[in-house]
Amino acid sequence: MNIKPARPTAPNRLPATEVLIAQAHADRAGIPCETGEQLLARLPQRLRALADYVLSGKARTGDVAYAVAVLIDRLENAPGEARWNLH
Repeated sequence: MNIKPARPTAPNRLPATEVLIAQAHADRAGIPCETGEQLLARLPQRLRALADYVLSGKARTGDVAYAVAVLIDRLENAPGEARWNLH
């Protein structure tokens, strides 16, 4: 799983989830998307990688929040039959 560090924010303040999702979406602009079916098939692997990253002690809160935002964006914008709208 490619985890991109969150962009800097004001001290002691994390961006709202929707801002992170929009950022993740913009960062992926022009990159081919997996279909919903492909994403769903790989979701357990990606969640395990994220959990391992958190448990490693190397993950910062903003990094984890951004990684979760990327997953949300991919789920919401996956092409194909499987569509999720989580908000």
